[in-house]
Amino acid sequence: MTEIITEPIIQCGFAGFAAVLLAIIVWLVRRFIAVLEINSTVIAANTNAIMKLTALTGNLMMLTRSLHDKIISRPCIAKHEG
Repeated sequence: MTEIITEPIIQCGFAGFAAVLLAIIVWLVRRFIAVLEINSTVIAANTNAIMKLTALTGNLMMLTRSLHDKIISRPCIAKHEG
């Protein structure tokens, strides 16, 4: 059995298979790094959009409170009709 493993054709086959696996791993790592770069740009864009939305929501909240205060300060018309 050990004679089969020590034959040069088998050793070259193992070396070739290891080289193919190493090439696949390198290709996968490169693809993974590319995906991470794209992912980081998407996260940055989403963060920017959330910050803009938060500012807009804050402005709308202040406007709503101002409108609420103006409506509350006016007298009720329905009190006089009843």
